Amino acid sequence: MTGYRLRRWTDADLPLLIAANAPEMTAHLGGPETDARVRRRHEQYIRGWDAGMPRMFSIRDGAGVGVGGIGWWVSEWDGRACFEAGWNVLPAFQRRGAASAALRLLVEDARAHRDVSGVAAPLLMACPNVDNDASNALCRSVGFARVGVIEEEYRGVDMTLNVWTCPLD
Repeated sequence: MTGYRLRRWTDADLPLLIAANAPEMTAHLGGPETDARVRRRHEQYIRGWDAGMPRMFSIRDGAGVGVGGIGWWVSEWDGRACFEAGWNVLPAFQRRGAASAALRLLVEDARAHRDVSGVAAPLLMACPNVDNDASNALCRSVGFARVGVIEEEYRGVDMTLNVWTCPLD
């Protein structure tokens, strides 16, 4: 299906975040979060639009159905400010082009709004787990360049992550 679009994250998108918290969706992220943490994350996504960060979106198919979530926020790579992207596409909608369409749209959004945080970041970075073949292939296919590997703790789990970057200028 074509015609994917990004829609600003709203209260109506909480079911997407709950669905994305399933074990099969969080296997590369240290496992599911508590219900309370998912609700806090949802509130952060909504408040981010008032505060300027993070810029979180639901991914919508041509019929307007929510198929996942994607967004970007201020981060750091190699001692410099950058933006970092993260995403998910629910299993029933995977392998239909949603992730690649959404990531391309997100790159455009980051380019268009790079001053929104007061940080003129030159890069958009993504850091999928080295074992997450689908997300690493997505980064490559959308034009990100693999620039390194980092060891980082996330949700209390030590992880090895590939670092992919895309220039925003």
